[in-house]
Amino acid sequence: MRVTHIYHSGFAVELSACTLLFDWYTGELPGIPRDKPLVVFVSHEHSDHYGRCIWPLREQFPDVRYVLDKDVATDAPVDANVTTVEPHEAYDLPLAGIAPALLSVETLESNDEGVAFLVHACGISIYFSGDLNSWQWERPGEQNEASDQFFRGELARIAPGPVDLAFVPLDPRLKDPAAGVEDFMEAVGTRALFPMHYGDRGAEARSFMSDSRLAPYAGITHFEDVCELPDPA
Repeated sequence: MRVTHIYHSGFAVELSACTLLFDWYTGELPGIPRDKPLVVFVSHEHSDHYGRCIWPLREQFPDVRYVLDKDVATDAPVDANVTTVEPHEAYDLPLAGIAPALLSVETLESNDEGVAFLVHACGISIYFSGDLNSWQWERPGEQNEASDQFFRGELARIAPGPVDLAFVPLDPRLKDPAAGVEDFMEAVGTRALFPMHYGDRGAEARSFMSDSRLAPYAGITHFEDVCELPDPA
């Protein structure tokens, strides 16, 4: 499988029988195969996760399906193939030409906007956080503690792991950027970790891996633009 970091929280994941596109709103798409179904996920309507650039994909690819937070779904063209999702639900998506229920989706509730996704496709499990995170801002400590507890409570819904791929915020703007990754690895874990939500501040995000809480995961953490990984045995 191939994972391409497009920008910020936008990723493309090419699997054996389909391609998944997460929270793409800007940046150049990789060379996505046109002979496989393309499934486009949008976790919420914030402008750094959703852009109307996703809709012309219907003309560029023969088989496109959208899995959208309910607020984004209201913006969908009438002819788009949309599955509207809400928190704490499960969905099976049969894709054309492929065995039914090839792709299943579970949703978590974000403590900001929208949902997080747990996706099972082609024998691969993928966690995509969207804006669900331990948001440790410069604010009263009890608010940060509440954010952390909410995040841990949502992760408990999908524990124990690990998942194969995990996309988790590592945001340099935060007072404690490492908190969310630490929470996720303790509660669920993953075989391959992809930090996100850092925009143009990639060097700062990388520097956080020297934190003693994150250093044990450096060997499975990927910041590269394109990452080739073997399918799980």
